Amino acid sequence: MNDKIAWGECWHDTLLERITIDYDNIVVEIEVNEKITKLICYNFIGFDYLGQWDENVIKCITLSEDDEMIFVAKERIKYNNSLGGGVKIFETQWKCVCIELIDGVIIHIICEKVDYNN
Repeated sequence: MNDKIAWGECWHDTLLERITIDYDNIVVEIEVNEKITKLICYNFIGFDYLGQWDENVIKCITLSEDDEMIFVAKERIKYNNSLGGGVKIFETQWKCVCIELIDGVIIHIICEKVDYNN
């Protein structure tokens, strides 16, 4: 993880512009002072975003290595591995990026590594 990323209230009043998901990564584009910053979540294993209404203003962004959503994602993978189709190896220290919007919606992204580009 890039140590230059600051977590918590420093993201207050920034705007969530776009979330892009590809096979391995999730890219979150955030408008900061009229400039786009990208949070890049590498090798994601889970994504949760429920309750979008009309606010894309960010209250805070936090990073956790013990969020409950990490456990939920790993349990789902464990179950899917038992069904066949190849075994996913996930013995790593997963991280959960939590993006809280001012309307109370919390977006969870469970991934292996987080970096940013601005």
